[in-house]
Amino acid sequence: MTEGPTPRRNLALRTRLMLLAAAAIVPLALMSGLGLLLMVQQQRQQAERSALDLTRAMAIAVDAELQRTVAALEVLSTAASLDTGDLQAFMVRVQRVVAQQSGWQLALLADPQGRVLLNTAYPDGGALPPMAEQESFAQVVQSRQAVIGLLKRGYRGQFALPVRVPVMRDGQLRYVLTAVLRPEAIASVLQRQRIPNDWLVSVFDAKGLRVARSRGAERFIGMPAAPSLQALIARHGDEGTGVTTSLEGEEIHTAYTRLRSSGWMVAIGVPSSAVYAGISQSLAAYGGGLLLSLLLGGLAALLVSRGITRPIRSLHQAAQALGQGRVPQVQGSSIRELQDVADALHASAQLQQAGAAERARLYEQAQAARQQAEAANRSKDEFLAMLGHELRNPLAPIVTALRLMALRNGDAHQAERRILERQVAHLTRLVDDLLDVSRFARGKVQLQRELLDLREVIGRALEIAQPLLAHRDQPVRVDLPPEPVFVFGDAVRLAQVFSNLLSNAAKFTPPQARIAVRTLADSASITVTVEDGGAGIPADLLPRVFDLFVQGQQALDRQAGGLGLGLAIVKTLVELHGGSVSAHSEGEGRGARFSVRLPRATAAAATSAPLPAQRTVAGAPGKRILVVDDNLDAADTLALVLGTFGHQVRTAASGPQALALLDTFVPEVAVLDIGLPGMDGYTLARQLKHDDRVPGLRLLALTGYGHELDRAKALAAGFDDHFVKPAAVEDLLAAIERLFAAPA
Repeated sequence: MTEGPTPRRNLALRTRLMLLAAAAIVPLALMSGLGLLLMVQQQRQQAERSALDLTRAMAIAVDAELQRTVAALEVLSTAASLDTGDLQAFMVRVQRVVAQQSGWQLALLADPQGRVLLNTAYPDGGALPPMAEQESFAQVVQSRQAVIGLLKRGYRGQFALPVRVPVMRDGQLRYVLTAVLRPEAIASVLQRQRIPNDWLVSVFDAKGLRVARSRGAERFIGMPAAPSLQALIARHGDEGTGVTTSLEGEEIHTAYTRLRSSGWMVAIGVPSSAVYAGISQSLAAYGGGLLLSLLLGGLAALLVSRGITRPIRSLHQAAQALGQGRVPQVQGSSIRELQDVADALHASAQLQQAGAAERARLYEQAQAARQQAEAANRSKDEFLAMLGHELRNPLAPIVTALRLMALRNGDAHQAERRILERQVAHLTRLVDDLLDVSRFARGKVQLQRELLDLREVIGRALEIAQPLLAHRDQPVRVDLPPEPVFVFGDAVRLAQVFSNLLSNAAKFTPPQARIAVRTLADSASITVTVEDGGAGIPADLLPRVFDLFVQGQQALDRQAGGLGLGLAIVKTLVELHGGSVSAHSEGEGRGARFSVRLPRATAAAATSAPLPAQRTVAGAPGKRILVVDDNLDAADTLALVLGTFGHQVRTAASGPQALALLDTFVPEVAVLDIGLPGMDGYTLARQLKHDDRVPGLRLLALTGYGHELDRAKALAAGFDDHFVKPAAVEDLLAAIERLFAAPA
């Protein structure tokens, strides 16, 4: 560590400045007037440069908005439905996009001759009006490039502007796709730039008509620029600055620029009062202060300049060294304030070195922690995705086998099959929850509501919890009303609520102690109570018993098990049904009582509510179907069920086997698993789409990967539809019927 500079006899800097103020430099006084004039000119030039820079930035923002629309249209133009001419399917897709684009008024599709084939403003078809603006359409047909159109009034009297892109197939112009934008879409771009309220911003199309304006847009949309602005443009060309007069008669400093890509122009006007604000006061203060300083400071500067400039130069060098990370070497000074600065620079250098070392250490620790967290998060996502896939694979043949049993002998083992079907459905829902466990914490659980008799729901819950209740000395006492009690809710989720409460009671209650379920109904609500004579809940735990990961103290063998999620899930699901849940206990060893209160469905609703519709299988003519799945049970059971409905089915366990089978079997539909060994389902789908042996082949994805991104990836690979295992056979058959009902 180096030693600081040795101070000399100090003299206050104020004292020396007072001496300096007693002098004057006469020649500088003569230059002050010129300096004032230059300051005024510089102020104006700076304002014009700033306005021009801002205009360019605004033009870029407007162009980005237009290009975003072009990009969206170009994505739409690649739709497979345009390849096949399926305008109805394309209309559905375009309507979704228009609904998502707040600035779009409508979208339309026309052939190269200008005939409008599709207009989202007329979803029911019928006679479609012709295009209001033909000039940009002709440019697209001629150039085969995207074109930003001109502002026009539509047939409904509203201003709008078209953005058009060509739809090319095999080097030929097939269609012209147009998005009709509202002027508000451009106005919103101006609003996002946070321009001062007294500034004026206008956007003009390629013909010089105003598309958007920051003030008075309703009056001036569709009008040309002010005459003074037109004259300024005529003098300077595509970009320039100058003084103009607004349409309101206000003098403004204007900067404008034109977009080369579309010919549009953005102009910004800054009020003259804003440009020259404060100049008068600044001139007076600056001039008076400068004159006074020159008069009083000149003589003092001559006397003390040497004593000040030398230590200041040393401080300058020390500051540069400090900025470069080196310890500064500062000479001592007889001026107290300069000596204080020198000491501070020296201390700052030492602190800077220590801080740099500490920051480097903390940065390395943060990077290591971040890498570990990212790796853990990736591992978690991959594990959950694979676990969901692996759990869905065995569920698929179970569901299909149950359906096959019903088809072959619908009267046999009906009670057992209903139990299996309910449990498989329950397990399927739980597998879906496994892929996004955070939904319980955030309350984002999707409910499938229907009219339910709560007695049947409690019966399902008892069935689910039966493995824990079967070996008890005393059976569970169930007290239910003789008449139906109706609620609107999700049968699986409500069964999960009561089975969780029953399982919780069974875990913490000795076999010889009581467990009871009671139901009390009034005109507005239904209260279900699960009461036990078990371990009870400590007083300090009772207020937190429904929180995530909260558990009471357990024995070393952890026979009760669990992660503290059951009661938190109960609370979330009950509140999603519009109800409430509460817990009560007299203390440890004195049992517990959980009460679930749910809104009761009215008698009128119970009478008029439709019964759940039975899904039926369409009587479509038999098709040749290829099933590809490396899970042989899943493939064989699905083939048997499809064959039962008159379809001719072949199976394959891999992509190469499926391709080899095409020499002897030409399928009309292929149902493909995605997680195939070697060649995955996406690759197989692409090869089948380009295989001349199976022209017009329809593809269905049947996979354990159920994320929305997986569905999008499947559709992009050429699949016509995407199903998540275990899928109902009825849904697959309905999809096959739809595929052959629509044109290929």
